Amino acid sequence: MSAKDVLIIGAGLAGIAAAWTMRKRGWNVMVLDAADGPAQGASHANAGALTPSEPEPWNGPGVGRTLMSSLFDPQAAMKLRLAPLPGLMAWGTRFLLNSTPKRHAAASRANFALARHSLERTRTVRDELGVECDQLARGTLKVCRDQKGLTRSLQAAMALEDAGLEFSAFTAADAVAQEPMLAPVERDIAGAVYFPRDESGDASAFARALAQNAQAEGVEFEWETRVTGLRDRAGRIVGVDIVTDKDGEPYHESIEVEAVVLAAGHSSWRLMKPHGLHLPVRPVKGYSVTLDMSRCRRRPQTPVVDDSLHAIATPLGDRLRLAGTAEIAGEDARIRPERIANLFTLLNAMYPELHAELKDQEPNAWAGFRPMSADGRPFIGETRARGLWLACGYGHLGWTMAMGAADVLADQMAGETPAIDAAAFDAGRV
Repeated sequence: MSAKDVLIIGAGLAGIAAAWTMRKRGWNVMVLDAADGPAQGASHANAGALTPSEPEPWNGPGVGRTLMSSLFDPQAAMKLRLAPLPGLMAWGTRFLLNSTPKRHAAASRANFALARHSLERTRTVRDELGVECDQLARGTLKVCRDQKGLTRSLQAAMALEDAGLEFSAFTAADAVAQEPMLAPVERDIAGAVYFPRDESGDASAFARALAQNAQAEGVEFEWETRVTGLRDRAGRIVGVDIVTDKDGEPYHESIEVEAVVLAAGHSSWRLMKPHGLHLPVRPVKGYSVTLDMSRCRRRPQTPVVDDSLHAIATPLGDRLRLAGTAEIAGEDARIRPERIANLFTLLNAMYPELHAELKDQEPNAWAGFRPMSADGRPFIGETRARGLWLACGYGHLGWTMAMGAADVLADQMAGETPAIDAAAFDAGRV
């Protein structure tokens, strides 16, 4: 395909991955973001997990009961807040309607195919560019503290075995052999599931390195630039209206291009709504704590997911990233102390010796908005408004899906057949 002018809104993992992929195809690419640099939103301090093993949407069967009970439980792993409910009714209704076993299983299978393809693309790009981001290729260990959780985790893995998911059922002793730091809590472990193909690393460092390489290849990045609207000409999106700061005053201008890619995470829907497009993607807040392990006598070497707490502990070189919990709270960005306490509970339950060393450390706490689609699948492709393409709604799998979704999107924009069946992610379902 000849040179194509593409404007990408959003410089998180989704937007940067798309920019890199499209520039490598020879297209002219510009990226706009309201922040002052890459990966300042949900990509900034996430779990650091590349986990095709975790493709299940969070609206699994029974999620309605889980959310209702969370109203009275401040420690609930998935927490519903009452304040934002009026503005989430339409999205929430679709979220619940898609929690049937059949729909949940179909979404999980589609997500796995994309995530598996994406991990291969991420490895290839990382290795080609020599990106260093505290990466590990030691898989993921999901620890279960009761037989019910173990059975559920094994059944979820077995449902995707024919699709290519590799896993092993572990005893508690096997889990300790894989991650010796779990030895003090071996008696509390009913069993585990080990996913050898998963990887991990610092997603923000990867995004920054990819953005730097993309810029060196000719991608133009415009920071502190807010997109105020999409330019519509007879039902086709032909550009954007933007506002920047010029000599201390707001400066408005317009940019016209062949194609606009919307990769603005949970806020993407706002730009689409004036054009009659209702994108069912809303924020689900996640938290993380990053702790300095440089003085610790022993350190974990494998990312470990705690099934009961729905959280993960990811080693990142001299740091440990504790991440998890899901809070449906609209766009309330406050970091709530009780949610941070949950992550220290995870640390104590998983690594009591490490907890004793790190519990008094001032935590580097963070909260970010995962862009969660109502049906648990991302949106990739062209919308009903011609010229407007989507790369959003990756939920809890932002880094895991980013490079693969960019590859699928670039194929679609070039009129080529993607490497995987992308029908489940059709942006026409908006």
